[in-house]
Amino acid sequence: MRPALVLVDLQRDFLDRPGLEPPESALLHQVQLLLAGCRRRGVPVVHIHTLTRPDGQDRMPHWVREGIVACVAGTPGAAPPAGVAPVPGEAVVAKRFFSGFGNPALATELGQRGCRLLIIAGIYLNGCVQATILDAYQAGYVVWVASDAVGSNEPEHAAHTRRYLDGRAATFLPVAEILARIPPEIADGRDAAAAVAAPVNR
Repeated sequence: MRPALVLVDLQRDFLDRPGLEPPESALLHQVQLLLAGCRRRGVPVVHIHTLTRPDGQDRMPHWVREGIVACVAGTPGAAPPAGVAPVPGEAVVAKRFFSGFGNPALATELGQRGCRLLIIAGIYLNGCVQATILDAYQAGYVVWVASDAVGSNEPEHAAHTRRYLDGRAATFLPVAEILARIPPEIADGRDAAAAVAAPVNR
């Protein structure tokens, strides 16, 4: 069961919204540790980005109602910080709505790489991260969420979301434990059943 790292909406316009918890510096530090560890292990990385057209006609309906303009393709707000930006060979999948699986290119990319274990990090846990988790679960993926590499600007809602998802649609693990569970023999596609079944120390 080969893993893939899926990073959700780590874009300036979302990171800059007030109230992010954990704070941006702490969140990005953990994401960078996870990203670097996965790259060293040869784990495929997929970046999920919300993108809208300059004319705004493809914005989500509630963004239109509320006058929200964000993640316009080609603008600094749509870009990720340098430390978590894609590098050559990593896929970038654009989406309009909440779930990364709203774009069939995500499932295609994962299928081509033979990935059935998804490691998910990013923002917001109670929004696009949650939607991506639930769609992954429905599609039969095993899902690990990097518990210290997901954030939200609605922390109470995010805490409730985690309590609901953990043990149902996903397993929440800290970055250090995720990296301990994906040695090279798992990253290169061999059986990961033992790692999935290993006791979780939380």
